[in-house]
Amino acid sequence: MATDVKLPELGEGVTEGELVKWLVKPGDSVKADQPIAEVLTDKATVEVPSPTAGTVKDLKFKAGDVVKVGSTMITLEAGAASASAPAPAAASKPAAPSASTPSSAGASPAKASATAGGSQDVKLPELGEGVTEGELVKWLVKPGDAVKADQAIAEVLTDKATVEVPTPIAGTVKDLKFKSGDVVKVGSVMITVEGGGSAAASAPAGASREVPASAHANFAAASAPTPSASRPQPPAGASASPGIFPPVADSKVLATPATRRLAREMNIDINGLSGSGLAGRVTREDVLSAKGGASSAPAAAKSSGGISIPKPAYQGPAGAAEERVPLIGIRKKIAENMQRSKHIIPHFTIMDEAKVDSMVAMRESLKEHAEKHGTKITYLPIVMKAMIATIREFPMFNASIDDAAGELVYKKYFNIGFAADTPNGLVVPVIKNADQKSIMEISKEIIDLSKRARDGKLKVDEMKGATITVTNIGSIGGTYATPVINHPEVAILGMYKIDEKPVIKDGQLKAIKVMNFTMTADHRLIDGAVAARFLAAFIGRIENPGKMLVEML
Repeated sequence: MATDVKLPELGEGVTEGELVKWLVKPGDSVKADQPIAEVLTDKATVEVPSPTAGTVKDLKFKAGDVVKVGSTMITLEAGAASASAPAPAAASKPAAPSASTPSSAGASPAKASATAGGSQDVKLPELGEGVTEGELVKWLVKPGDAVKADQAIAEVLTDKATVEVPTPIAGTVKDLKFKSGDVVKVGSVMITVEGGGSAAASAPAGASREVPASAHANFAAASAPTPSASRPQPPAGASASPGIFPPVADSKVLATPATRRLAREMNIDINGLSGSGLAGRVTREDVLSAKGGASSAPAAAKSSGGISIPKPAYQGPAGAAEERVPLIGIRKKIAENMQRSKHIIPHFTIMDEAKVDSMVAMRESLKEHAEKHGTKITYLPIVMKAMIATIREFPMFNASIDDAAGELVYKKYFNIGFAADTPNGLVVPVIKNADQKSIMEISKEIIDLSKRARDGKLKVDEMKGATITVTNIGSIGGTYATPVINHPEVAILGMYKIDEKPVIKDGQLKAIKVMNFTMTADHRLIDGAVAARFLAAFIGRIENPGKMLVEML
């Protein structure tokens, strides 16, 4: 009886993968859970296991093919593999790993490989799902320093979060491969360590190495194990070379399915491109450059989104007193994000004034209750609640535009970002599922996230996934502004300082409290009249917070 082995789900949102290489061939006997192939997704290279034992009858794809999730990969003939029978491709004994090389069976926060002369290379590990590079902010060690296993050696910035990179091995730092401000690709050698050994030196082959949680608390879990020397060799006909991503057969270049799809949509032969990624992998930027033509002019350079953004040089007056400092760290990330947003999104801003006497009174009435529960109420969580209630009327403000797919994405969840001013620059922590939290709960979370933002302790996930952002310039001052939208969001709400304003009511001169609000929106999705209606409905809730509280019940 024959059994079809299909490509399983490879992760959330992943619908296909590229077959990198087979780990078995027809006639091989396989055990249950034995890896049969390596498949490359947009996220990582993963090993596909066989759920059953048997003998391989045939292979349905060749290296380089893009395989849909659920497609039959191999057919197995009945007849379980004997527990004592050696696996066909893994039967050959792999070269003995260096004593200080971590086992591929255990997850490690950093990678190390042995080099000649008793030294080992420490590579930049995976920094999170989909993250391929990071900017070196600063070194925490220098040549000649003795380091312990799991000691932090550098700070690396990715997605506005700074994470510490630990070394999995102990020894003496020989040299540093990059300087502060350099962009380092995942898998690149960061330092070389001489002598000593890793914490896993005495661990048997295949044993996982336990790493203290504190050594990599800021790292997102890697979505798949890293290929190692102990993996089975590729079948006959497939070329092999060292590196994180092995090449594929049939003269096909290495690229993720999404990159291949982009090339097909742009009518570009991806096999004719020279890849700039690890091990020659063709990246999205390579495809876009091939379509538009590579520019040799220094004034044109690609940003992190594959978009060509001018980078003009600056030359001041001769002899003028100036100071130049490198544009690195969070300031550089902010600059890139702002350029990308302004390049993609046609911004426009609507402004209006709200009478906030009732909101001020409501906050005053909640102060004592909040203090008893160890927190304080600001205007921001009240504004967030009013905004969420208004978005339910105008769902296009809680959306994104998928330009590549030509689709509008309406989000059924409410993750509210808020701009936080820190000594290192602007960051945007996110209140997840804010619609499901009370004003008190949101207040506590804002205080916690703001403090950790100022201390540089936010995790990457705490700054991702916002559906719309609020910027509170009023806590500093200012009457109006035109904030920049945080792409891929389509709107940002601005709130400003509270002022007293004289008005004549019933023939009497009175002072009322007013606050200005702005709504900056993406004109591709939101028209001016719609934004004006949104802001009017929002201000109606701000001016009558009792009505808003009833809506929340």
